[in-house]
Amino acid sequence: MKQFTIVVLLSILTVSAFAQSKKEVKKNKIKTVTEQITDYVGGKEITRNDSYKKFNKQGEVLEEIEYDKTGKLKRKVISRYNEFDDKVEETIVDANNHQVEREVYKYDSFKEKSEVLHYNERNELDSRSVYIINGNGLKTEKKTYDAKGKLIQIKKYSYGF
Repeated sequence: MKQFTIVVLLSILTVSAFAQSKKEVKKNKIKTVTEQITDYVGGKEITRNDSYKKFNKQGEVLEEIEYDKTGKLKRKVISRYNEFDDKVEETIVDANNHQVEREVYKYDSFKEKSEVLHYNERNELDSRSVYIINGNGLKTEKKTYDAKGKLIQIKKYSYGF
């Protein structure tokens, strides 16, 4: 029971230690973070990779890898950023390095996210979301269209001050 308590405490500390903010990653010049899990099975320690993150100099996540319970690659998220540190693309691939989905982000002249294009595993446009921004730079609506341009959803945002 004592070993179990220690493992739980170490797991909590590990998660909180590596849940670094972008500011901390940049300040400490962190390039990568690897999380490992050690399981105790039948009195033996079995250590496996749980996740891996790679950062750019601005503290943005360039690559994030998730592993399954056996330590094998489960999925990878690859992100690209523009010169203003805005995410412009995110691609998710499976264990065989095949695209699962991809999103392309567009920004308006005020550097606010104005559109998201969502592509499927065949890299075909699946949906498109357009954001309406008010004069204060706050989103007021998100309109989502299917691949053929038909409106399928409107999401409205309201703010309390």
